[in-house]
Amino acid sequence: MSSDTLHRFTFAQAPVRGLLVQLETTWQDVLSRHHYPPAVRDLLGQLLVGAALLGSNLKAAGQVIVELRGAGPLRLLVADNRTGSTVRALARWEEPLHDTDWHALLGDGRLVITLDARGDGRRYQGIVELAAGGLAATLEGYFASSDQLPGCIVLAADQTRAAGLLLQRLPGSAGPDDAAQWDHVAALAGTTRPQELLHLEPTRLLGRLFGDQDLHLLASQSMRFGCSCSVPRVEATLLALGRAEIESLLAERGGIDVDCEFCNQHYHYDRAAVERLLDDMGSGPLH
Repeated sequence: MSSDTLHRFTFAQAPVRGLLVQLETTWQDVLSRHHYPPAVRDLLGQLLVGAALLGSNLKAAGQVIVELRGAGPLRLLVADNRTGSTVRALARWEEPLHDTDWHALLGDGRLVITLDARGDGRRYQGIVELAAGGLAATLEGYFASSDQLPGCIVLAADQTRAAGLLLQRLPGSAGPDDAAQWDHVAALAGTTRPQELLHLEPTRLLGRLFGDQDLHLLASQSMRFGCSCSVPRVEATLLALGRAEIESLLAERGGIDVDCEFCNQHYHYDRAAVERLLDDMGSGPLH
């Protein structure tokens, strides 16, 4: 099994499904776009993995957006997963960052998850308060409130890799034996150490954690960094500004520049390019 892969598995004796994802090249692609202080970097890596786990069942055009909206020096972290296999992430913060404590960084923040499972525009949004235990505990709270099913999540990130483990109890498993089995495998998952989650080969990690269980490994899925910015999207955004705003920008700057914060792609439009864009859209000439 390779890195940058999401692995699915089930338990023969327990009504539980599991996901394990380890990101290396994908995570390095995110880090290569911006420099992040370690406290921001590690939390962003965990959020990226969270998006990978939450988007594991997306359809071809689906998308999940996971945001940490902070009221402290860490203002925003956002990661999204499109099609279940393409992820990206970024963070915004204010200096100085004196504390690395979860609540000190984010203050009275919120976790916001926006899900468009099929890509048909029908979006579900869930908002949960930050848990004292960090991002993993907050995501567990999201599962409990949205799916009404318990989940167990372990997340880790450093300067080289980001990884996560998710166990979720299956629907219809409400018997006393089911509860005992869930408690047992969740307790085993809770013994996961960050360094082994990040760097131990997946089959060895699962064997170490669940050696007393009969695991069934299912189809795996490759993950990669990817950005949804494009010339058509940028041009649609420009046209949405309206003629007056476009003319004001051109008068002030002589051109319009757009930068994608996720991937650092730069788009430049001089006056002639804007004229062509408006002409193609059936608008009259600029004044």
